[in-house]
Amino acid sequence: MKLKYGDKRALNGINISVSKSEFVALVGDSGGGKSSLVNLLIRFFDPSSGKITINGTDIRDFSLQSLRDSIAIVTQRVYIFRESVAANVAYGKEIDEQKVIDALKKANAYEFISELPEGIHTRLDEFGANLSGGQRQRIAIARAIYINPKILIFDEATSALDSKSELKITQAMENLVKDKITFVIAHRLSTVQKADKIVVLKHGKVSAIGTDEELHISSSEYLKLKGLQA
Repeated sequence: MKLKYGDKRALNGINISVSKSEFVALVGDSGGGKSSLVNLLIRFFDPSSGKITINGTDIRDFSLQSLRDSIAIVTQRVYIFRESVAANVAYGKEIDEQKVIDALKKANAYEFISELPEGIHTRLDEFGANLSGGQRQRIAIARAIYINPKILIFDEATSALDSKSELKITQAMENLVKDKITFVIAHRLSTVQKADKIVVLKHGKVSAIGTDEELHISSSEYLKLKGLQA
């Protein structure tokens, strides 16, 4: 699979297979192609050659709405509205209180939400000013869980957080992989050590694929990335 921006190839010769319940990490230097790969999956762009398939069907054969209804993305930028916690989790959909609570629990967020004055009915400040960065991020994860997507994407979701908040969110990620495909674009490699597959991207190509343990043995590029964070 290839993707070109003008005369420049952003991705070249990408060939990755992912199964249900797999936790896949995309790592590499800035500009390596991590975000471009995710943008192809949600069809912000289409490949200039090759294709992406789900259960053998080219994603271009699905309607955009049905494709995107099956995918949820959590980024480091979280939008919190001046509404209740429940409304922020449901995010425009009908509020099912038990479903909200279940999503918050899976996102490691229910403990702090239950301590708020009115629990899930507590009204949040605009932009989540009355929450910490880690708390906002966990509400964003609960929001993604609420729609029950088949594919979850975490795009640098922990890069701006302290280590304690990062651990909570990493644990939440690990709670979710059982029945979904989960992609994580990782800034901190500590968040992806338990990934089923770590895909190392460099200059738009796959440099290596393996577990953390396997890449320690086989990939100098992966060791270089980890060494920069030591």
